[in-house]
Order: sequence, then C-alpha cells, then structure tokens
Amino acid sequence: MEKLLAGVAAELVAKAKPGWDYLTLRATCDSGYTNHRVTSGPSDDHARVRHLKSLVALGGDGNVVVEMRVEPDGAFTALLTDGLHQLTGHLPPTYTVVFEPRPRHVIPPYERTEVTSTGPLAAVEAELGVPLPAEVHELYRSGVTEFGDHILLPADEILSVRRELLDFEGRLTRNPHDWAELVPYAGPRDAVRLVGRHPLWVPIVRYPSGATLCVDLAPGPRGRVGQLIEPALTCCPLQFLAESVTEWHRSPERHDQPEEELGLHELGDADLTSLASLEDLRSLHLSGGRLRIDGLAHLPLEHLEITATDVTVPAFQRLTRLKVDGARVELPELPMLRVLDVSRADVDVESLPQVDHLTLNAEQWRRCTVRPAAATLVGERSLAKALDWAGSLGVELPRRVVSGRP
Repeated sequence: MEKLLAGVAAELVAKAKPGWDYLTLRATCDSGYTNHRVTSGPSDDHARVRHLKSLVALGGDGNVVVEMRVEPDGAFTALLTDGLHQLTGHLPPTYTVVFEPRPRHVIPPYERTEVTSTGPLAAVEAELGVPLPAEVHELYRSGVTEFGDHILLPADEILSVRRELLDFEGRLTRNPHDWAELVPYAGPRDAVRLVGRHPLWVPIVRYPSGATLCVDLAPGPRGRVGQLIEPALTCCPLQFLAESVTEWHRSPERHDQPEEELGLHELGDADLTSLASLEDLRSLHLSGGRLRIDGLAHLPLEHLEITATDVTVPAFQRLTRLKVDGARVELPELPMLRVLDVSRADVDVESLPQVDHLTLNAEQWRRCTVRPAAATLVGERSLAKALDWAGSLGVELPRRVVSGRP
C-alpha cells in the first residue's frame, strides 16, 4: 500500500500547479471506480488535479476511502478506511454509515389467496395468489401470439420474467441516495402505484430493450384491477396505457408526462399558495426568506427541499424525502417519511421521527437518540473525526495510517 500511495503522491506533485504549501487529497476508490477532490493548503479551493490514474490501483481489492496530505517534496501521510461513504462534490465532505441496506421503495405485503384455475395461466395465478382478469385468460386461451403490434409473452415465461423484474426492485441497496427515489409517471393521477416494480404487475409483453407491458393487479386508489401499464426504465417514465387489455387492443394511447418537479429560488418573502393548483406536483425545491406553504398540504408531494429563514412544513401525507436549511422547523406527522436532512436547520433533535436515512451535523448527532438504517454527518472536514463519529454510533471502522515519500 505504501508503494501505491507513493505513486499517488508523485502524480499529485507532478500535476498540481506550483505555489502550494501542501495538498489534501480526499478520494474513494473501488474496483476501477475512483472519485476524488484535491485542495491546496487550508482552504476549500479545488486544486483541479484531474485524472489521477494512480488512484485506480488503490481500490483494486475493494472499497478504499483515503484522506492524504502531500508536501511539495512528495512526502505524504494518509489515513485509509473502508465501510464509510465519503462524498466530496462539495466541501466539507459528507460521510455516511449504512447499518442496514434498504429497498428503493417500500411495498406493503399483499393478501394472498388460494387460486385454482385451468388453462395456460393456472401456474401464474397459483404463484401470485391473485386471480387474473377474464380478458387476460381469453387472450391466452385464444392461441394468438401477437398482441396488437406486440409479441405476446408465452405463458410459461411470465413467472421467470416477473421474478427478474422483482429481483432488481426488491434488491436491498447500501446506497441511501437510492432510497425513496422519485419514479416519473405519465397517466391519470393515482391510477398506478408510483414504485419501480410491484409483485402484482404481471408481464405479458417484453421488448428487446427490456421494457415490458404488465397487467396491473394492484392499482392505485383511482385505478382499475387489470389495467395495462409499462413500468419505468432509466430513460422512460412509468406509463398508464389503458384500463384493460381489451381497451389497449382497441385504442392504444400514451399519456404525456405532467410537470412533476418544480424549483423556485431566491424568492425573498413569498406566499406560495398559488402552487395549490399544481395537483401533479411531486417534487418541490424552494429557497427564499419567509416562505408560506401551509396551503399545499393536499398536494401529492414526495420530495421537498427548502432553504428559508422561516417556514412551516405542512403534514404532507406522501412525503418520503425532506431537507430543510436555515429555518427553525417543527416537524408535523409525516407518515411516509424515509429520508430526512435537517443538518442546517434549527430543530428539536430529541424529538426527531424514526426514518431510514438521517442527516445531521456533529453537534446534533451528539444529542440524537434516533438510530436510522443509514446516518450521514455533514460539516466535518476530517476523516479521522468522521471515524470517531461512526464509533460513537457503535460502528468501529478500520483505520490505517501510512506515511512515506516517492
């Protein structure tokens, strides 16, 4: 390791512009992936030393997080650890410890019943524990292989494709930034559950691109059992297609994606009651002075980020992510909240709700009794102190100090 670090120090000295007293490198290296930031002296100014090829070898055997000081002659002292997420896009860095992985979206279990049927879809219904609509049975009993302009998925492949789709959505992830992510949607409001995948979405068409058409047996509150949908892909929203297979075959159509996200910045003092008419709004970013948003409680907001001097957060029933900066904030009952960042807000830390991912500053963490599945520390510049913080939460991470010169 000393030899690898000496190579990094030598490359830094060679690439940094002259005139610095010392350099600080903060980096994460993992199996060919690297991310780093270099600062000069005690400032947070980015020294803009790019493409450090020597970093790749540091993570050859797995994740390595490093903070290293380099002198003009190449002499260096480095602290290394793993098991800690370090983000250096802005300084001070943020440090995250994950205690328990979580799924991207929380899907409540559904009630299964014993379904006994005959025909091509009998095995599908038996595994689902839920009956399929009559028109889907009729489609498969008819013996057709084409569904409109689409190739029908053979009945004996439905369950394997369904499991493949669920494996991705149900996989537990150690990246809390994926938790409660927004799924873009195009269709009537509340017709479809806004998740990546659901165990009662039954695929009947699959394209080479990976897209699928599914019969939805677990619709939203305004949807219909048996409606046809297309789950979201990286570049495409979740789509409502028709109220039934028959309806889709008769008159296929696609809905335009509504404006679901809005950002308003440098507002000063503002009453934002006028936003109450945006009934499809799911993500809202605001910055200003005194902001009044108490008239927006009925909106289906899932993500809310506010920078303000004064604000009252309404009791949003669907909010999964909340970040508040600057203001004194008292949190209402937010039944769906999973991700909370009040690290730059004045808040009663002792009464914070239980969430999956909590972000606080060092002083707040000292008073906090909540133990989330993932914890993030902001405002700390030292990796050594970040490791001390992790230890205070009961996580003793490895520390290795290496010194040397090229």
